[in-house]
Amino acid sequence: MKTAFFILAVLLAVARPASAQSAGPETSLKNKALIQGALADIDAKKYDAALEKLQVAVQSLPDDPFVLNLLGAAYTKKKDYATARGYFEKSLVLQPDSFPPKFNIGELLFLQRQYPEARAYFEKMREADRRNELLQFKVFLCLLQMGDKDAAARTMKGIKYPGDTPAWYYAQAAWESKNGNTRKALEYLTAAKYVFGAKTLLFDETFDDLAIKLR
Repeated sequence: MKTAFFILAVLLAVARPASAQSAGPETSLKNKALIQGALADIDAKKYDAALEKLQVAVQSLPDDPFVLNLLGAAYTKKKDYATARGYFEKSLVLQPDSFPPKFNIGELLFLQRQYPEARAYFEKMREADRRNELLQFKVFLCLLQMGDKDAAARTMKGIKYPGDTPAWYYAQAAWESKNGNTRKALEYLTAAKYVFGAKTLLFDETFDDLAIKLR
């Protein structure tokens, strides 16, 4: 799968939805095929086709947080942020402690350039996990986009190195890019890709969202 979109990346790492597992064999196979097809469609940027498949799947899985979150992902790609948020919220009602839909609501704020609100949202999430590198990275980017370089620098220093994700490298690259040091920024990205490989795809997508072009 080529798509780095966080909503999808996390979904692929979790177990199959409980409701899908409890359905009959034929229905389960059908839903699995629909979901896999939707993922492939999103990867190919065929968002309408993905939504058609997911709307069929949700008819037999109306209370499945996995499918609801994936619907939110597809609508996010369509830039229908209001509908996307509705699906993320429905997913959270069913699974209140689930990280993906909770994070994705903050991501909607970030994508809409509502950086102060996104920063506050991600900071709230960090109360439950101060060491989460992705949340630290997002807070840092919000501060950088807001022009608060002092706070951004402090947050950047708090990101673990070497970490479990490419967050430290991409924070450094974003900082250097913001300061006009494109060559130095590219050096950090090159190092990140050498160390983390495909794990950098998510971070590349964030850079694309911010129109940071270093590749």
